[in-house]
Amino acid sequence: MQVKKVQESDVLKFSPCSEISYVDYYTKRGKEEKTAPISQEVMVPVIIDGSERGMIISSPQDIYHLAIGYVLAENLVPTYADIESLVVEDGKVLVKMTAEAHEIPTPPADRLGTVKADEICGYGGLLDSLSAAHHASHGVHEGALVRNGEVLAYAEDIGRHNVLDRLRGIVEDKKIDVSDVMLIFSGRVPQSVISKVHGMGVHLIASRALPSALGLKLADEYGITVVCGLRPDSFRLYTHPERVSFQGNIS
Repeated sequence: MQVKKVQESDVLKFSPCSEISYVDYYTKRGKEEKTAPISQEVMVPVIIDGSERGMIISSPQDIYHLAIGYVLAENLVPTYADIESLVVEDGKVLVKMTAEAHEIPTPPADRLGTVKADEICGYGGLLDSLSAAHHASHGVHEGALVRNGEVLAYAEDIGRHNVLDRLRGIVEDKKIDVSDVMLIFSGRVPQSVISKVHGMGVHLIASRALPSALGLKLADEYGITVVCGLRPDSFRLYTHPERVSFQGNIS
């Protein structure tokens, strides 16, 4: 399957790397001085209405969308509509909340339908094709929201939870309908990841890595389909198999 990559520069942003020197050592050939790219990392305080409420530790790019997802996922702000303004300046995230509270929106209905197994495998090499930072440093996680072969949003970060917060920030800011999208992900899928996927409103996650028992239990309760061990020719299906069709595939 050919995947169409998103073109918006403010949605497709990459993690910068720095060149660093190190000593490489092997027992059979001794030490060798080398240089290689390494992922950058920053610490950014989150100030809400004048009070410090959290600290983002992340890759340095596109803190704006990460901060939106972070304050929502951490329940520091009830809804996106409660954010009157959010700016990133002087190494800080400054959030001003609205005077009136807003109702928490209903999660989007599931319009994903049934996805063919071969379509899911078609995304098995997607993240490798997108991330320059991963190939350079092997130090970032990645995630992409896809629909019918099109990448709607992509994010990468040193932390897998930050990837999900970045994607949620993009979803809220760009008003992306996630009721029929899949999340392609690089990291493990424990309970904390499933909670963020549920908060985003996504109903199917397909990850290169493997899940935890508690993550699968929560996914089953939330009605989320969990696919793990994703490769271009294989995957493992753990929860809510009704969303995946194997018709026409070798049994």
